Amino acid sequence: MTEGLAIEIAAQKMCELGIGKDYLLRYRHFLVEPSGTRVIKGDNHLYILLTPETDARVNSKNGIYDARDIAINEMQYLHSGEITLFNQNPKVLVSIKFLQVIPIQKNT
Repeated sequence: MTEGLAIEIAAQKMCELGIGKDYLLRYRHFLVEPSGTRVIKGDNHLYILLTPETDARVNSKNGIYDARDIAINEMQYLHSGEITLFNQNPKVLVSIKFLQVIPIQKNT
């Protein structure tokens, strides 16, 4: 997925959620050690998967991205809440890139 498409998806999703244009974008690039796991606390943030690798598996309450699992009918690129990153390769470091969408909390 290109960064431009991810930015457009972010804008549409924030509009759907009633956030409007009150959000920040952050580029996140995670490295996961061979056979390693990394957990991201997404809270109310949205993470859009940009450049997944074949060895990467991404799990969240929204669904799963795993190009190796032929039982998955549709890969999920939008994630939120607690997100778990897995490197399924026992020998090679895996790179997982996201666009993080952070709603801005308004003070009243």
